[in-house]
Amino acid sequence: MLPQGGAAVMDKDYPMTRTQVKVLIIGLVVLGGIGVALFGGAIPGIKPNFSQINVLIVDGVSYDFTLAYLSHASVASNSSSPEAFLFDNVTFQLWVSDWNQLTGGLVHGNGTEQNGTTYAFVLGQSSSPPVNTTLFISPDREFGAYWAGGPLGGPFVHLLVRA
Repeated sequence: MLPQGGAAVMDKDYPMTRTQVKVLIIGLVVLGGIGVALFGGAIPGIKPNFSQINVLIVDGVSYDFTLAYLSHASVASNSSSPEAFLFDNVTFQLWVSDWNQLTGGLVHGNGTEQNGTTYAFVLGQSSSPPVNTTLFISPDREFGAYWAGGPLGGPFVHLLVRA
């Protein structure tokens, strides 16, 4: 029964129908996907800028650090191509492997200092190959990298360079 004026009235006695619930859920999923695409870097030119420099102290040594966003590996290859990041005169080459595993995969990297010295590292959690490292500091303590690892580690790697 319609009230005067012909408009329907929502009443607590009439819950949402299954169709309304499905439409609501689909709408929320679509909006979430758009948000992830916009702010996750899937749409070129709209990727957030994470170049703000911060300071971190590791074992009494101060490091400037920033975040590097890594591209995900494709489902078919399960490994990404190396990406170069230059931060405070250290060039980092970073890539991911085993990204589709439940453990969250591994982040591989090389850090090359201005004098040409290069150190390699692997961050993450894996039983094969055995890896359980979240922080790498170069032997000369000039640079490092941190990645939380695991399934919630995400695509952001902290790059550290001695301050």
